[in-house]
Amino acid sequence: MKTASIRMFFFVIATAVASSAGAAELVWTTDLPKAQAQAKAAKKLVFILIHGSDWCSTCRELQQQVIDTPEFKQFAEQSLVLVDADFPESLPQSPELKKANAAIKEKFNLGDIYPSVVVLNDAGVTVFQESGYRGGGLAEVLPNWRRHVKTAPVAGARIKNVGVDEFAKLAADKENLILDVRTPQEFKAGHLPGAVNLDVNAPDFKAKVADLDKGKVYLVHCAAGVRSTKACEILDQLDFPKLYNLTGGLKAWVSAGQKVEK
Repeated sequence: MKTASIRMFFFVIATAVASSAGAAELVWTTDLPKAQAQAKAAKKLVFILIHGSDWCSTCRELQQQVIDTPEFKQFAEQSLVLVDADFPESLPQSPELKKANAAIKEKFNLGDIYPSVVVLNDAGVTVFQESGYRGGGLAEVLPNWRRHVKTAPVAGARIKNVGVDEFAKLAADKENLILDVRTPQEFKAGHLPGAVNLDVNAPDFKAKVADLDKGKVYLVHCAAGVRSTKACEILDQLDFPKLYNLTGGLKAWVSAGQKVEK
């Protein structure tokens, strides 16, 4: 009887510990529309992890060095709704899930670079996008993610987030103005044909864009979609009525095989 009681005691303790550990685990969804609805209701951001769980060694490094840490878990619980877009080679996936994950990769023009991270604000606008993991671990990666979450603007009704195909169609209309908000150095290295360059981080950016014609349609882009979101927010505050922000920026444009000039 005494032995049985001891066994029962350790069983209860083990169950409690397992339950406590499970409660600390983050909740990931594979349903992006559902995640966006949850983020909007909770005033959080959507964090999408695109990876290959059973074959990508770099993905595993990011997972172990950053995603699985207590610091990321605390950050995620406070600020994020998590979406898992996995592209395994051997693990089984339903046809519906494969299709949904492929749609995510296409929507954000991610190509075949793993891992990739996309962060959306509560209006569904991309505020951060990055492909690949170059190491650095928690100390380098997490502060960068936190910074983008902290400064993420909410898009106004006049801002539309578009992919490369729609942006290219709009750019074909010469009446529309392409606004490249990167630095002059970046612009000189390669830019969209006909683009106008105004550095969003320059101290006189707001004054310069205030002088632009508000009757035009503005096609705004940067390198990856973060600075262009900031620029669109400024333009929206200045009552520019027609703003299109390129998801993924010039990186997505080039990856899609679109033309740039110097």
